[in-house]
Amino acid sequence: MIIIYLLMALLGSMATIFALQNREPVEIWFLTWSVQGMPLALVILLSLLLGTVFASLSGLVKILKLKYRVRQLEAQVSQLIAAQTASPSAPRAPQGPSLPA
Repeated sequence: MIIIYLLMALLGSMATIFALQNREPVEIWFLTWSVQGMPLALVILLSLLLGTVFASLSGLVKILKLKYRVRQLEAQVSQLIAAQTASPSAPRAPQGPSLPA
């Protein structure tokens, strides 16, 4: 855990040095929208933040879909178990050949 804290401190220090070295104001244009006098470091760090947010959201969507699928499969398994215990005379699935010990 201490390694993670050290890496976070190193990354924070690098971001601070980056921001201090890139204070020149730049002009940003996007379609009809423009901003003048924004520091270059702020533009780059905001772009990094937005990229991280969008990447996290796409990963979150995938995780939520997988959790939904797991819940569906768990419900299906419980239905199959309930059906199997309700009718004990139902034929069981054949067991594979046992391996010699």
